[in-house]
Amino acid sequence: MTSTTASDYSQTTHCSECGTEVSHRPTVMEFDGQEIHVFDPALCPECLLSLCERVAVECANCGGKIPPYSQVGVLKTGTGASQFVHMTTACSTVGSAFHGFLGKHALGEYVQVEAC
Repeated sequence: MTSTTASDYSQTTHCSECGTEVSHRPTVMEFDGQEIHVFDPALCPECLLSLCERVAVECANCGGKIPPYSQVGVLKTGTGASQFVHMTTACSTVGSAFHGFLGKHALGEYVQVEAC
């Protein structure tokens, strides 16, 4: 198993989308009124914006956009499909019994939150 430290992110690397040199991580930008920070994968600001515009999902609670590489609340519908909510006090309702990580085009592993 490898571990990641803060110093690992200070090294120059290349954008996983276009190959451009990325010298600062996390990549920080604003998207749909949200400030986002992406450490991994390495992305240049242009590719991160393009990726957000292409693959962001709609928040089931507020209707806003959830960018890729974000923590999300996961809601299960009556048919077993997943819906996503922002991990904010306004959007992550009591019914959000799961939380996980939204990657590029897919939900990564998610866990069930202990019910009270």
